Amino acid sequence: MNPQKEQEIQEFWNKNASYQKAKALRSKGKKFYFLDGPPYATGAIHMGTAWNKVLKDAYIRYFRMRGFNVRDQPGYDTHGMPIENKVEKELGLASKPDIEKLGVEAFIKKCREFATKYIGIMNSQFLDLGVWMDFSRPYLTLDKEYIEGGWATFKTGFEKGLLYQGFYPVHVCPHCQTAVAYNEIEYMKATDPSVYVKLKVRGKDEYMVIWTTTPWTLPANAGIMVHPDEEYARVRAGTETLIIAKPLVEKTMEKANIKGWKILETFKGKKLEDLQYEHPLKDKVRAQQKIQGRVILSAHYVTMEDGTGLVHTAPGHGEEDYKVGKEAGLPIISPVNMDGTYNEEAGDYKGLFVKKANKIIIEDLMKKGALLAEENYTHDYPKCWRCSSPLLEMAVKQWFFRVTEIRDKLMKENEQVNWQPAWAKKRFANWLESLGDWPISRQRYWGIPLPIWMCECGEIRVIGSADELPSAINDLHRPYVDEILLPCKCGKAMHRIPDVLDVWFDSGLAAWASLSKGEFKRWWPCDFQTEGPDQIRGWWNSQLITSVITFNERPFRNILFHGFVLDAHGIKMSKSRGNVVDPFDVVKKHGRDVLRYYLLCSAPWDDFYFKWLDVDEIAKSFVVIENTFNFLKTYAPEAKPAALKRAEDRWIISRLNTVIREYNRAFSAYEGHEAAQALYDFLLNDFSRWYIKLVRERTWPAYEGADKKEAFYALYEVAQKSAVLLAPLCPFMAEKVYQDVLKPLGSTKESVHHEDMPNADEELIDEKLERDMETVKGIVETASFIRQEHKVKLRWPLAGITLENIELSKDLHPVIESMCNVKAVSHKPAGGPKKPLGAGFVSLDVNLTEELKAEALYREAVRKIQQMRKNAGMKVEDYIILSVSEPALKAFEGQLKKQVGAKSVSYDAKEGEELEFEGKKILFSAKKV
Repeated sequence: MNPQKEQEIQEFWNKNASYQKAKALRSKGKKFYFLDGPPYATGAIHMGTAWNKVLKDAYIRYFRMRGFNVRDQPGYDTHGMPIENKVEKELGLASKPDIEKLGVEAFIKKCREFATKYIGIMNSQFLDLGVWMDFSRPYLTLDKEYIEGGWATFKTGFEKGLLYQGFYPVHVCPHCQTAVAYNEIEYMKATDPSVYVKLKVRGKDEYMVIWTTTPWTLPANAGIMVHPDEEYARVRAGTETLIIAKPLVEKTMEKANIKGWKILETFKGKKLEDLQYEHPLKDKVRAQQKIQGRVILSAHYVTMEDGTGLVHTAPGHGEEDYKVGKEAGLPIISPVNMDGTYNEEAGDYKGLFVKKANKIIIEDLMKKGALLAEENYTHDYPKCWRCSSPLLEMAVKQWFFRVTEIRDKLMKENEQVNWQPAWAKKRFANWLESLGDWPISRQRYWGIPLPIWMCECGEIRVIGSADELPSAINDLHRPYVDEILLPCKCGKAMHRIPDVLDVWFDSGLAAWASLSKGEFKRWWPCDFQTEGPDQIRGWWNSQLITSVITFNERPFRNILFHGFVLDAHGIKMSKSRGNVVDPFDVVKKHGRDVLRYYLLCSAPWDDFYFKWLDVDEIAKSFVVIENTFNFLKTYAPEAKPAALKRAEDRWIISRLNTVIREYNRAFSAYEGHEAAQALYDFLLNDFSRWYIKLVRERTWPAYEGADKKEAFYALYEVAQKSAVLLAPLCPFMAEKVYQDVLKPLGSTKESVHHEDMPNADEELIDEKLERDMETVKGIVETASFIRQEHKVKLRWPLAGITLENIELSKDLHPVIESMCNVKAVSHKPAGGPKKPLGAGFVSLDVNLTEELKAEALYREAVRKIQQMRKNAGMKVEDYIILSVSEPALKAFEGQLKKQVGAKSVSYDAKEGEELEFEGKKILFSAKKV
């Protein structure tokens, strides 16, 4: 549809409050709680957000038209590093000290402004695409009531014993200077130095060789892991004796470029247990002067695939190292600040950024003769999900939710969720199975404040709502909440811990924090959500955890999993690659409904490859479908109920009801793409390209057959119900058809979106008739091939067609005669060219008698005159005075007048448009009366 026409429809909806009325009509229906996964309002929407919202809108519209009272509140994520990073960039700030210098209050105000300034823009863009949600009152994670919902959940977790503070290795972003949870980690390819380091065995003239890709963690080394059951070797290499896992000796010698080495003896790794060694950087690193490194055993974390089989163990810089090291009683050293610089425990390296210190540490190892080999190593390395800085794993004090305690419950609750597709349930289960405890605190500014107050005596208090605070406060954000002090039993004041909560905790609360107490009782739990694959570890993960903590049950019943939008080659769209397609570029070229249908017609759980050729093809098909609906406006002036006797009328009504049945099944099963495909195929192929051809002659003003009104009624029934089916997918076209075509024929609602979704009438479905009509289509196609081979145009009538071993009801013979343009259908074997169809054959009499040629001329003449009328812009009801130069057409004069709307016909044309027939030029002229 023309984009301007769609804009007029939008104005119609706004003027008549069509959305609000649609909601009111179903306000007493069964509840259907849709929950919108909140995007960040950081700018204009893109193709991915357009797909996401259009997908949601289609289901919202469908279930509302099924009579459900749908809760359709959109939401926006407004906290966290995405906003902080944007504001830092806008203000030219480079670090947390810069923020502190500016002032927390000023920074928070800027964050609030940025988080909300694009909401109106994004709302209007979603509305422009025909998305009907309650954009007048979106939920925002910065609202006071929402924050209190988060505090209530946090306190519940504390009261259940699921909250603890621990010194544990977590990923830290040195730029953001805060912890990053497991579900926030992304990976990039990075090339780092890897080193083979010799550690001297205490009291012996031999060395254990370790390998690491993180030289910067060597100052925190506390032990060496070896496999108890693998073979290790003492190797003579020049003047030194080295200890290396036997399977890795040769590889290590090659790396070190050592020739003529020799294995002196082999033994099991367990013989090395508790062997002490001297750290080569002990004189430079203060922390190393306080500890004694030793060998520990681990069958789980030591492999013979790479390295040396002796694993550098720094419990302060790795989860695996921490687990094994703590079990073995190793000290936990983490001499690194949150900004990625070494602290005083790193001694000579204090103040250096750890990644830059790699080079210096390697030089120091070389000077001390401890560096056996060095090479560059390319591997997957974790990065911050928002600023893309490389992450550092380090032990810091953080607050954690003890997710490992409720992991089994999370798994059980997931089993109760209906995932579409089914394999997404397993994918989520695999994620849940590997969950560790959740580091919930962040050392940042713009977020839900951690509701923990602590006294220097060690007493803590967790707050669950603003009512529990000693004084009223309108804004619960920093720095205002930081100013509130609580009295402690010891007589001193308790201060709030200055952290904020993980932003995924924020959005995870949405299913209940966006509801008032009254709304919670009415709506909870959520009936439907649909988001992309990143929400497996993101939003769905945090929702399920926080819901089980708060309510001990899942927050959602049905989840539709969708993929990512990629370019035509399967590459992620990005401005830097120049492959971004703006959704509104599609709107400008083809309109909103073409974009919507294109986004809705393929399986959503597959990644979406955007291809302009596919869009253009759909746009062409939509022109055909729109013209079909407009055919009714032109040729079907009434739609009174009538008994349908002709096979083609009964067939189209049967097909309509079959499509309605499939459409409702698919949408109800969250397979809306199959509903879209079924409707599109029906409208394009069954209705437009088949049925309209069959009934066109019966709808002409000059046609006087008794079955004319039957055709009108069948056309109206199909158009009426199809427009309603079209409404969730292509709301603009559906409304245009309803207003321009259907209301003049008797449809009574103010808007198509106020109609009820139709149910299939099973009594009107004739599956045999539908199968037989498919056979007829095959017959017509086969006959067309025969005509092409013998160069006989379809407009030229032939005497007959023969169907051998093809059983069909005689009711369908008129359809075959019409579509094949033959005088008769026979089932008796006959001569003439034939082609196979299924188990039978189709043969066609291609001989043209003089009588048939005359009729062929007549049909060519009708086509020519109709084209002349169209080119002249005439309406159906306009009459013409016709002049032709071929007297042979006089035999068809009566038919000709009716067919082309001629008041009179003369046969003496001297000028006009030409038609060439059988080598003869015939002139036609037509004047409007």
